[in-house]
Amino acid sequence: MKHSLLRLIALTAALALLLAGCGTSGTTEVPTMAPGVAVTVAPATPTSAPTPTTAPSPSNAPVASQAPSGLGLSGPWNGTWQDTSPDTSSGTFAVTFTQTGNNLSGTITVKGTPCLTSGAVTGTITGGTISFGAVSGNVTITYDGSVSGSKMQGTYAAPACGNAKGNWSATQS
Repeated sequence: MKHSLLRLIALTAALALLLAGCGTSGTTEVPTMAPGVAVTVAPATPTSAPTPTTAPSPSNAPVASQAPSGLGLSGPWNGTWQDTSPDTSSGTFAVTFTQTGNNLSGTITVKGTPCLTSGAVTGTITGGTISFGAVSGNVTITYDGSVSGSKMQGTYAAPACGNAKGNWSATQS
């Protein structure tokens, strides 16, 4: 019982010191669980200004990709597409993204194919990797690629459009 009471008093004193160092003024009285026992602590006073530190020098270790909150994908993007299979059809597209965190939504207009001329877009961006799909009725085109600054590029697949596959690239407008 005596050790428990001493531990409680020591813990209360440590807490009082911590609270006093957090900018309280005057004295602080902290009640304890034991009746009639309180600890009074004078506020801490700073002894000197903090010493500035320098950032560590960069290393050659790879850095994990972060979510591209700074990429700013929201807004219009204009691009081109080129089938690599089953033919070599090509055309253009315009997509407008709204970015919320890592999630993308928006609309797309595709020229050069009767398969999908416009549709809704949803997708994600993780690090520099983008993945989105365009849907119109039963037709879906999936786009996968990479983003760097105001440019993105990658591949697409359109199973409902003759199993078309190809490459695409776009620039932010």
